Amino acid sequence: MFSKILCCVDGSQHALQAAEAACELAAKFAAPLTLLTVTKELKPTAELRRYLELEHLAGEPQYVLDKYTEEVLGKARDIAESHGLRGIKTEVRTGQPARAIVQFAERNKFDCIVLGSRGLGDIEGVLLGSVSYKVNALAKCDVVTVKPRA
Repeated sequence: MFSKILCCVDGSQHALQAAEAACELAAKFAAPLTLLTVTKELKPTAELRRYLELEHLAGEPQYVLDKYTEEVLGKARDIAESHGLRGIKTEVRTGQPARAIVQFAERNKFDCIVLGSRGLGDIEGVLLGSVSYKVNALAKCDVVTVKPRA
């Protein structure tokens, strides 16, 4: 049924549950799995940039974000490996999450996107609509939204 699965992770508990579900689907359908995280590009203000330079911390915010991104993908990769999956690909994109996810899925011809119903941006989700809702509305492939387990 699924020949190429994309799992979106952001470090939230819901995303880790989505990774579990994506791994089960990948194993069941013998489909390749790609783990994707979308980060926001840090654009420090002139004041912040000046402060970072004075403190010799230029580039530090992006470095912290890069380390966090590595940890997020590492946890999801560990879940995939615990399910016996091999050849897992990981990808990082920057930008608006829903749009980046859908564009990546379309460009790379995924037929299934798996993501959590809620991520780290709960306040933004309440105000602007959740990433999972937007992905569901915009994606041209199947979308599996994983809800929290009790």
